[in-house]
Amino acid sequence: MSGGSAAPRGLRLGRIGGVDVHLDRSWFVIAVVTVVLYGPILWRVYPELGWLNLVIAFGFAVGLAFSVLVHEVAHALVGRAAGWPVGRIVLTLMGGHTTFGAVRASPGSTAVVSLVGPIANIILAGIGTALMLLAPAQNAGPGWALLQLLVFANWILGLFNLLPGLPLDGGRVVEAIVWRLTGSESKGTTVAAWSGRGLAALIVVWIVWQRLWSSPITLLITLMIAAFIFMGASQALKQAKVLGRVHPLRAASIARPALEFSPDLPLSLVDSSVLAATSQGYSGWTPDVVARDAASGHLGVLSPQRAAAVPTDLRGSTPVGNVMEWAPTEASAPADERGDDLLRHLEINGFPCCSSSILTAPWWAWCTTRIWPATSWADEDSHASR
Repeated sequence: MSGGSAAPRGLRLGRIGGVDVHLDRSWFVIAVVTVVLYGPILWRVYPELGWLNLVIAFGFAVGLAFSVLVHEVAHALVGRAAGWPVGRIVLTLMGGHTTFGAVRASPGSTAVVSLVGPIANIILAGIGTALMLLAPAQNAGPGWALLQLLVFANWILGLFNLLPGLPLDGGRVVEAIVWRLTGSESKGTTVAAWSGRGLAALIVVWIVWQRLWSSPITLLITLMIAAFIFMGASQALKQAKVLGRVHPLRAASIARPALEFSPDLPLSLVDSSVLAATSQGYSGWTPDVVARDAASGHLGVLSPQRAAAVPTDLRGSTPVGNVMEWAPTEASAPADERGDDLLRHLEINGFPCCSSSILTAPWWAWCTTRIWPATSWADEDSHASR
């Protein structure tokens, strides 16, 4: 699975393909559960091995972690090939995840990056199945049992993640298909999230049907999976609601007017120009003062605090560029940019109001107060700037 997360807690295992790999502390919980579940089973089958069966069961936990790692490395490498900035891979209690930086994704890239993880596990399972079919039957033993467990686990890991509901990879594919058909990512997310909630409900029905309460550990793990899917789907619904609200917006509709000046113009002339533009009964917003640095291409907006600190007798000799807050040209966006694309535009270019972990309506309202058209007051152009 892919997504974002806080800084990992646990061990840094190294790098694969330039991507940091971390083992979260919660992984040790699932390792212990694996030993508790499968150690006694192996002990019954191979009583002569004694305590070595627990070592083999722990080997299964390590093999599971490797299978998850293959899954996530596939996400990371294909995501990087699609132009997505890759953060890190984290192995956790519920499997693992790959974090990506802000990207301007498309339905196609979303579907491909999501599919490669489960496909990698299915390929591993297919190779293991072929080895078991080709190997002589007399090779059966503890190693054979471990291989069987890992092959079965990879089939489950691959096929389960293809189920059509968020936050599973198959849910991302559903999201991409609906996104492609409707042109709305938020609609795709909504459909896939409700599908994920439906999957969680079906798991609960299956628990009742199979009467899993007779096996407390199996019941606990199954309930954890259902809860994980339900909470992930619910979080996706919240995100879809925000994206649905901002989708109809356009940058121009939430932008403030601006007056553009040369950075070398004295601050006193800027004062008089703004005063003239807002006189004679003008009742709108006081326009922002913006500038472009022809040499660097940077965009700037006047800082009221810096401008107010310049004494009256020095305003005629102080260039307005000296009291600007400067930003790179990437801070400019087309005036017809949709609200959801504008969010990504801001996030991709690293502006502080666009952390992917704070996707809320109040945050969006704060962002809108930081956007203005990079045009003259009299002639609104086709760009908005930060």
